[in-house]
Amino acid sequence: MINNQNNTEKGGVLSVQESAQYLGVSRSSFWRKAKSDGFPSKVIINNKVGYRPEDLEEWYSKQVANREAKRSGVPTYEYLGKAQFILKCHDLARDCVRMNAIRKGTSILEAERLFEWTFDRLKDSYVKVFPQGLDSENFDYEGKPWKDFIEAKEEIIKLVWPEVDITGLTEEDILRF
Repeated sequence: MINNQNNTEKGGVLSVQESAQYLGVSRSSFWRKAKSDGFPSKVIINNKVGYRPEDLEEWYSKQVANREAKRSGVPTYEYLGKAQFILKCHDLARDCVRMNAIRKGTSILEAERLFEWTFDRLKDSYVKVFPQGLDSENFDYEGKPWKDFIEAKEEIIKLVWPEVDITGLTEEDILRF
């Protein structure tokens, strides 16, 4: 688990010890991971040799994504469809939100909190709108639960897939997403 308690500025460099603490592993575990394919390379910045936190964060996110894909029995999350992906691979979706926050330079903690709150809204409203599941034809397309469901789904789309422009999407498009 990433430990963001380190006070390294963005663009700074972490020593091996700091990098191990950042990843929440021992030094020996860190060295094993450092020998694996895809692990970030050391960098030299301002005469300091080490690892950039953003590189470690990206590597860690990919590890979580791979672990979640294997655990779900699906080779890639795209097979599940975007909305199904959120429900089946919650940790991976949250990790996507973390990566998007890093790319935007915004608070990871705030992005995670918003994702969890929105995810709970999505689940709660889903149960109210589709009480017998998606295969049922008894949908309640009216009222507050439906509006909550569509709003929560829009927010999830924005958080996990910020590259998707939802302004032109209809409620039907959002439902199918």
